[in-house]
Parts: sequence; structure tokens; C-alpha cells
Amino acid sequence: MILILLGRRRLFRVDGDSMLPALKPGDRVIAIPYRGEQLQSGAVVVVTHPGQRQLMIKRLSAPCNGGWWVLGDNPASSSDSRQFGPIAAIAIRAIATAVVPSKN
Repeated sequence: MILILLGRRRLFRVDGDSMLPALKPGDRVIAIPYRGEQLQSGAVVVVTHPGQRQLMIKRLSAPCNGGWWVLGDNPASSSDSRQFGPIAAIAIRAIATAVVPSKN
């Protein structure tokens, strides 16, 4: 919690079913701001949706033409690279480090 207060970590709330079963609606993700570090496939990240200013929580799948393919864990409920293609690395805002489950 101290790291959040100091600005070294950010807290994001999961909305929707796109990351089920790993992340449920109402869960909170603690993440470090992305500053160009090496990324790895399988990491959970916070990204800006291309064409919108909305933040999304997705999983990095694979690097692609200088960007990344991002996917939701629940394809039936996810808006991700299957619809809009790879995202630029600049669209990655944070890398998840922990999950705080919702109390529901």
C-alpha cells in the first residue's frame, strides 16, 4: 500500500469478463508503470485501447512488428488484438505485479 501512496505502483479495477477465469470483475490489479522495460509473453498489462482512450487489462501474447499482440483470457467476452490488431509498445501503461481479489 505504501508503494501505491508513493506512486511506485498503481491500482486498476477489473471491469467485465474479458480476463476470466484469472481476473474477475471487481478484482484490483497492482501494477508498476511501464517505462520501456523488457516485456515477456504471458504478462498481464494495462494498455490503452487503440482508437479509444479507455484502459484495458489484457495478457501479452506475442511481439508483432514492433508492437504486441494482446488477448483477453476469455475470448468470447474480450475486445483485443483479434479485433484491432497488435498494439504499439507506447500503448502499454503498466505491468501487473499482484491481484487483490474482490470481496464478492
